[in-house]
Amino acid sequence: MAVACGSSGSSGAVADSGADVDANDASLVDAADSGPAVEAGPVMDAAAEASDGGADAAVEAGPAAPLGAGTTGAFGVVTVDGKQKIYLPSNTVTATGNATVAAVDVGVVGAGIAGAPALVKSVDLGTTAGATTTAGDATMVVAAATTTNDVWFIDPTTDTVVKHLSLDATYGRSGFSSGGGYVTGIAVDPATHTAVLGVWNGFAILDLTTQTITKVIPAPPSENFGFDSLHHYVYAPFYDCSSSMNGGTPPAACASPMTPEGGIMPAGLSVIDLSDGNVYTYEDPAAPDPRNPLGFEPDSAGVDPVTQIVMVPAENEGYENILDFSKASFDKSSKTVKAPHAILMPLQYEGVAIEPVTHLAFFEGEGSAGIALAKSIQASAGDQGYVSGTMPTLPGGGGQFESVADPHGIAATPSIINGKPVGFLVDSGLRWLARVDLSGVAALEQSGTEVKATTGQVQAAVTFLDTTTIE
Repeated sequence: MAVACGSSGSSGAVADSGADVDANDASLVDAADSGPAVEAGPVMDAAAEASDGGADAAVEAGPAAPLGAGTTGAFGVVTVDGKQKIYLPSNTVTATGNATVAAVDVGVVGAGIAGAPALVKSVDLGTTAGATTTAGDATMVVAAATTTNDVWFIDPTTDTVVKHLSLDATYGRSGFSSGGGYVTGIAVDPATHTAVLGVWNGFAILDLTTQTITKVIPAPPSENFGFDSLHHYVYAPFYDCSSSMNGGTPPAACASPMTPEGGIMPAGLSVIDLSDGNVYTYEDPAAPDPRNPLGFEPDSAGVDPVTQIVMVPAENEGYENILDFSKASFDKSSKTVKAPHAILMPLQYEGVAIEPVTHLAFFEGEGSAGIALAKSIQASAGDQGYVSGTMPTLPGGGGQFESVADPHGIAATPSIINGKPVGFLVDSGLRWLARVDLSGVAALEQSGTEVKATTGQVQAAVTFLDTTTIE
């Protein structure tokens, strides 16, 4: 799945008690932005200009321009009227029994692991059915569900639903090892004012102006897809395609991805070019198993739209795939694509998001308290260094933090507080959102090896935000 994470300009040097590390600490900047220079891809000049030098630019002045972070996850981060918000599913219902989405202020300074109120508004969806995934930009937020065929359009300036639609009978349900449904994820493309919905037989394109579905791009369904908003590519891992059904019939696109030697590819990665609707199948003839080049269960994709590095976790196989699409070769006749392929191991995390200014990769485990962080540029060059840790217990004796499973609840973006990289994780109870200072964790990393962060080190990087209490 994807989250469209909108970065924002700095709102000033505001300290974040108990969570963030000094933005003027040069050692943290070096830790986050050392390593080889990134060679510009064919259309990444604008992205490079926006990032303006990596972490130094983020610390000094915040991100120069809005940038959609390609990432896995199910929830959108948007910046509206100087406030950075994330839209989350909620267990709260209205007095009339309607389901709600929580609009949460993720720029609240907070109180570290003690927790702080951050709810802006509970958005009444007007139905008893609830949303499980969201994405948006400053003009529109889209919410949808895995368990029902509902899609909602939310005005982020007023946090009210402006339209609701139901997917028609041509939409079936996707099926995976622990996820699937009607809509598995959403990404918003601000440049084209469209949204991309992961559906049972590919990707539905929503026109945000007319608030209608204009087409479906056939492709194997994806459990958690990633989106590059600068180059307009969808990165969609797939497996168990025939488990998706509508009226007992699997998608026709299940027969599309082919192995290098011929035959249907059981598991892999589709790359969808939204500019023309072409769907390419990733190939790596040098992979241990070219029929399953990214493992037997590629669970999700996280994308850095600046470097075009894509990370694809191999669920239950103990490694993360790292693909450099700035050096990709697309074959339009065979509809295949090749790109340099590296492995980061041993890592067993299913969710990943890459922060697009410092290029830090943030990992989480489904239904677990485990997290990790790696420098994506160095990892793509073969470096095996990363930091792992365990999330703190929840405030007020709430028990152990546990990330939501599918759809993934992870995102990464520059903070509106000070421009520094932050990651977000959603607890399975849906009350607490964790904001993680990624630069503080990155400072612990050592090249070529795992560093296990102590309890105190992780606690110092975490701010818990209460999504049920008005700020």
